[in-house]
Amino acid sequence: MTSDAQEPEFQKNHKAIFVARQPIFDAHEKIWAYELLFRGSALAKTADVTEDDLATSSVIADGFSLAFSGMDKSRKAFINFPQRLLLDDSVYALPREICVVEVLETITPTPGMIAALRRIKERGYIIALDDYVGQPGFEEVIALADIVKVEVLGMTPERLRAIGTDLQRYGCRLLAEKVEDRATYDLAKSFGFSLFQGYFFSRPETMTGSKVPTPVLAKMRLLRALTGEDFDVRELSKIISSDPSVSYRLLNFINSAAFSLRSKIQSIQQALTLLGKQQIKQWFLAVIISDFDSTSKVQEAAYVSLQRARYLESMGKLLKDRAFPAETLFLLGLFSKLDVLLVQPMNKLLENIPLDKDVEAALLSKPSSYWAWLSLVEDIEIGNWEDVEEFLEHRNLDRAASASNYAESIKWTQTLLKCKGGEC
Repeated sequence: MTSDAQEPEFQKNHKAIFVARQPIFDAHEKIWAYELLFRGSALAKTADVTEDDLATSSVIADGFSLAFSGMDKSRKAFINFPQRLLLDDSVYALPREICVVEVLETITPTPGMIAALRRIKERGYIIALDDYVGQPGFEEVIALADIVKVEVLGMTPERLRAIGTDLQRYGCRLLAEKVEDRATYDLAKSFGFSLFQGYFFSRPETMTGSKVPTPVLAKMRLLRALTGEDFDVRELSKIISSDPSVSYRLLNFINSAAFSLRSKIQSIQQALTLLGKQQIKQWFLAVIISDFDSTSKVQEAAYVSLQRARYLESMGKLLKDRAFPAETLFLLGLFSKLDVLLVQPMNKLLENIPLDKDVEAALLSKPSSYWAWLSLVEDIEIGNWEDVEEFLEHRNLDRAASASNYAESIKWTQTLLKCKGGEC
């Protein structure tokens, strides 16, 4: 964790950008790729061609490295390319081993565009057509595409089957986007889809009669102790010192580039003294969350939870009053995917954790003063930039500082998770 004194300097020197990351899963529910969605601090309320060009250019220049720093390089990155950037060879600035060129459905498939896509494909890039719903005129694009993304939300089974059958004759891979429940996921799989994107992967199924494993119960007890009104620092020190892995991660994190230290930290006691009680609490909560790692879905949920927590905490520090304490906003983000992490209904999990009633209501998707904050991070993650802009304007929050905080939250989360399991 960077100190408060360091954060303004970071915000001053770091280019203000938002890079939203949406995971794309394969048929085994493992993360195969991410779609990167970008907007700068000057968040526009419309998305004309010029803005699309600027957005994608910025992803090439800054967002790509930001989103993929410290991440698994075997995963692909889907990046939206509007028409002009497909025609002027901007694609070639990104590595073909990772970049998937996502062709927007707003392009005009002219002979010049088809020739440009053919050149891109010949250079070894993967091409994906976005938001296909069976519209005519894209036959030549589909013939070149390696992946076709089909928007399945609201589509009847008969229509989905017809589109899937029609696309299979081209030999392309089918990606179902806006998958919101298991029924749609299973249906798309049965019709030949092998890649999937949507809210289904962020929302666990209700597991009737399921039991929480003993190690998880132990972590829940720790969560309960740490989120209470007070906790014993000495007891926490004993817990950390008795676990070599946690001790290593704490010392390695303190000694990372996140801190400008004149000398290395040599002991747990020294580390805890430097951090202070509030940061001890937040760091240890983050470690517990990051340890729920049995599946790709859970790993992604841990990453998102930690990033949300850090970003919301930093936004709370920008507020002039204490109506929304930064430490409470941290907990809101940290627990926002607890149901995915533990594969249990959120209402059952919250019975065991003493939280502010308004925070609890927000986590249960009920109206409360904290619900808008949770909606803010969700809007960033899906690229709903108009609502992000409205939230920031309504609360008189600086957009550039907000974007810098978001970028810093990515860096912080990657630093924390990078040393997981003793590997850095």
